[in-house]
Amino acid sequence: MTNALIPLTLSVFLGACSSGIPEILPPASSVTRREALETSRAYTSLTWKGTIRNVRHGVDEDGVRIDTPDAAAPGLPAGTWWKPGQCSTGMPYKWGGFDTPRQFARRLKADAANGGSPAAAGDMGTVEKQAAGDAAVSRFAAGVDCSGFVSRCWRLPRPFSTRELPALSISLPSWDELKTGDILIVPGRHALLFIQWEGTGKDTFLGSEAGPLPAWKCGEHVFSRRMLECSGYRPMRYKGMRETETDSGTTVP
Repeated sequence: MTNALIPLTLSVFLGACSSGIPEILPPASSVTRREALETSRAYTSLTWKGTIRNVRHGVDEDGVRIDTPDAAAPGLPAGTWWKPGQCSTGMPYKWGGFDTPRQFARRLKADAANGGSPAAAGDMGTVEKQAAGDAAVSRFAAGVDCSGFVSRCWRLPRPFSTRELPALSISLPSWDELKTGDILIVPGRHALLFIQWEGTGKDTFLGSEAGPLPAWKCGEHVFSRRMLECSGYRPMRYKGMRETETDSGTTVP
């Protein structure tokens, strides 16, 4: 992949972390590989500062439990990371979340769904939430989940679940065919975005995700191809993916 494909690091102002709030592209019927990567990095490079008012552990007004991935979360799995009053990088994971960077920034200050009070910064995907599905989505927490993240990167009009994304995709015949903006997915469990192969072989790759453990947030990581293959991940490509801005058609494997 050429250096021209890699955009400048993006950040968001919330508190006093940095200047400028990146906005991602609106929904469209197709997306280029560059656009998918730029959106991904708008989430993974997001810099923000939460307060104690963005921490929530307990049941919300609708009876849905919220557990923000803040560092002081008691008795919860490892992966808690952000601290009130300190700058953090990466949008927090939120079960059922689909916020853009600007929506996230606004909601952490004052959330209309929360009567004008600040929204919770993230909501971890606990075992209980996974069992409850959509019924466990809290409207009082801000952030994005794994399929919402992919949906935004692909410029989709709504959050498509990991069970729905395959219908919008073509299965690649080989992992060797993966390119920037394609995904690795286990329907019903998790999805992540492929960025580029690492090194000279195709054993490891750089990818991005709205991740579960070890950190409930959006970030870039180096993944093992063998480990994901053994875990049932499948390589897929969005039917509306375009190679470049001037490409008028969709790609085929």
